[in-house]
Amino acid sequence: MCGAFVYVYIGGYRHRLMGGGVEAAGIDDLIARRPELGSRYNVRPTQDVVVIVNEDGRPVARPMRWGLIPSWSKAEKLPRNTFNARDDRLVSSGMWRGPFKRSRGVVPATGFFEWKKADGTKQPMYITPKDGQGFMFAAVYDSWINEHGETVESCAIVTTVPNDFMASIHDRMPAILDEETVVLWLDPATIEAERLQPGLVPSPDELMKAHPVSTRVNSYKNDDAELIKLVSAQETEADPRQLGFPDSENLPQNDPEHQADDS
Repeated sequence: MCGAFVYVYIGGYRHRLMGGGVEAAGIDDLIARRPELGSRYNVRPTQDVVVIVNEDGRPVARPMRWGLIPSWSKAEKLPRNTFNARDDRLVSSGMWRGPFKRSRGVVPATGFFEWKKADGTKQPMYITPKDGQGFMFAAVYDSWINEHGETVESCAIVTTVPNDFMASIHDRMPAILDEETVVLWLDPATIEAERLQPGLVPSPDELMKAHPVSTRVNSYKNDDAELIKLVSAQETEADPRQLGFPDSENLPQNDPEHQADDS
């Protein structure tokens, strides 16, 4: 699954999706208006994230709530976690079918956290690309109207089976797009699952690296650069019941390594 990630924005920097001649408009402007979106070391569900979507034929950056609220929902708080969408349920699930067909985006990330189980503990690991270029997570999004008539845009990060490297850490991982698949993913004219789903394969093992980090990352209240630093030895894992997300009432399980229904 993916329940916590890092996004540290560098002004003027362009992610891989721009490598194929595709530029995302407005990232600099969005971060200028909302600087907190570009300096995040512990991004959690229910918080706003940067999402790149197709708007009038070009990729643009928008802020969205992480944790999808479907357009047909009667309430903001849902009975299950919706921050991850399994790739094998994008077509079969009524929650994801519509957004998968009409509303796809990508979430830029510097790296992400996952919790590795060993000897009865859960050691947080920080995973990054070896080339330092950052990840582009496949995402789906939707628009919901709240009781005040305001539009709330929200998203879910797509997850897939792990590659061999990630399998030693967790049984799911974010679907990470490359330069070619991100262009196809953002193309609104592409709606056939048989064309889109092959791009959601696990990233090659050799492109990723990981190291253990402090259990301070277990709390969403901590958000600083110390969270991604290598720790020399495993620390004692906190009681999972002490872990939490902001607005945790919206999440039945507050443990970031807990696999939700659609993780």
